[in-house]
Amino acid sequence: MLLLIQGAAVLLLLSVFLAYLLAPALPPIRRRIRIGHRRRPISDAAAIFLIYVAVFVPGAALWRQSEASVKQWIAVTAPATVDRLFAGGGVAVLDATFAPLWPELRTTLTRTGTRVAATIEHSTRATLAELLTAAKYAGWLVVTPVVAFLLLTGAPAFQRSALRVLPHGHLQWRSEEYLRDVNSALAGYVRAQVAASVIVGAICVAGFLLLGAPSAIALGVLAGILELVPAIGPLTVLLVATAQGDRVVAIVVFLAVLRIVQDYVVYPRLIRHGMHLSTLAVIMTVWTGAVLAGAAGVIIAIPVAGCLSVSLRHWREYREIERLVGTAK
Repeated sequence: MLLLIQGAAVLLLLSVFLAYLLAPALPPIRRRIRIGHRRRPISDAAAIFLIYVAVFVPGAALWRQSEASVKQWIAVTAPATVDRLFAGGGVAVLDATFAPLWPELRTTLTRTGTRVAATIEHSTRATLAELLTAAKYAGWLVVTPVVAFLLLTGAPAFQRSALRVLPHGHLQWRSEEYLRDVNSALAGYVRAQVAASVIVGAICVAGFLLLGAPSAIALGVLAGILELVPAIGPLTVLLVATAQGDRVVAIVVFLAVLRIVQDYVVYPRLIRHGMHLSTLAVIMTVWTGAVLAGAAGVIIAIPVAGCLSVSLRHWREYREIERLVGTAK
């Protein structure tokens, strides 16, 4: 039951994410494509359908060509890469790296490095296991564009109808403000994710080029795209980049430093600007999501925290105004 709830929550979040990505593209398409002798703009539904045809038809054709290789990579190559990456706990690599240092310092650094490597290995294997489990249910992703379509075409009318049901006055106004703030928070989350994707993609392209990694530009672009999927995306980039066995240590160090800077410096600032959550709140929220629900928890943690923050603020304001009104009477 818990897995079912997590899966439904992730699908809903992906649908909302897709809806927010598509929403800015609808007005330009409607302005440019007009039908009938009166040259009326097409409907939102027709505009969404055109976008889906332009995106998903080539995507489906590309998937048919690469399906076998993708499944082979998930089932065989990725686990083998993890085994090779953490073979022997990395002790031999650490010993060779710290060989020029004094024996005492070398022993201390090797012991510390081994512990860190063990922690990273445990996290990587756990995330890989979740990736393998999620791959079995990848077919459910077809629900995402359907739900996004319903949100874009039906949500505004549903919101208007729901507000009309409420009593006129403070409660109706407060509910409208609440929905507007939730929409703003989710839009801020989407903007932060897209900005993080662009930043990581650009840095990875530059880093892979400097390291001389094979297919550096393609790997960097892939890293940017997969940054939209927290936890699983970065792991996938790590496994793809190290699968060929070229400059593995340098690539691992580069991606590890990038993850630390991105997760604890850049991303919290993006979320703070978009959703008005403090840096500490962002870090603690992601940690809590990871502990409670693994990769799925990381994906849904920030949007849930943003909605809860908006809800708590509006509840406090509502209760305060109601108290003042009651006192005045």
